[in-house]
Amino acid sequence: MAYRIFCDFDGTIATSDVTDRLLEAFAAPGWHDIEDEWQAGLIGSAECMARQIELLRCSRPALDQLLDTVEIDPGFAGFVAFCREHDIELTVVSDGLDYAIARILVRAGLGQLPIVANHLVFLPDDHYAMLSPHASPACRTGAGTCKCRTVDSADLKGFGVPQSTVLIGDGRSDYCAAGAVDFVFAKDGLLGHCRDQDITHLPYQNFAEITALLSERLPGFEELAPARTRVLAGDADFLGHEAVAAAGIGAAELS
Repeated sequence: MAYRIFCDFDGTIATSDVTDRLLEAFAAPGWHDIEDEWQAGLIGSAECMARQIELLRCSRPALDQLLDTVEIDPGFAGFVAFCREHDIELTVVSDGLDYAIARILVRAGLGQLPIVANHLVFLPDDHYAMLSPHASPACRTGAGTCKCRTVDSADLKGFGVPQSTVLIGDGRSDYCAAGAVDFVFAKDGLLGHCRDQDITHLPYQNFAEITALLSERLPGFEELAPARTRVLAGDADFLGHEAVAAAGIGAAELS
């Protein structure tokens, strides 16, 4: 069995939301009002972000300088190395900005990873725009990057071998894809969603934990659930305190 992993970026690989940091530093007034419309469900995330990006006012060097301060999970490089060693195809799938993601990954020596994200357009006079080449009119959340579409359109039969699909994420942009893959590593809002929807998943806090789980259990992701039962019973350090606190979660996490 081969494996295909789709991984969120903001709050997952990056330890912060990169677009929010850009908006906080460089956006003209009004971006919070647009955010409120999205939070209220009045607009989708694609419209929200496109309108917010239009409010950015900064030079490209200033943009790059801020991006160069963004930290990524310290265990992510090791996780990428693990995927390479085991021929696991890893794709970054984000409702964020391709330029920002690429610059941050290149700085970390991980510029070879494929990225599916919104496209940042540089305009004259320090203005910006956003295009969404991976959007779908059928997307339930109106996302700029429809992660369901990305998963559904992926070639999952490389070299004639069926692939199991895995999602790693943390928030609302991952909800749709969580129901379209075979297994989910979830934290924050995505963890609650998986519990509520009875989606097979494991909680995680960082990529070192995910790498440890996979290295112990390959080639069978189906063995992850028994591993989690053991961890909750007697190894609090393995998945961290959140996993232990989650001992009373739904049956999907244990099946």
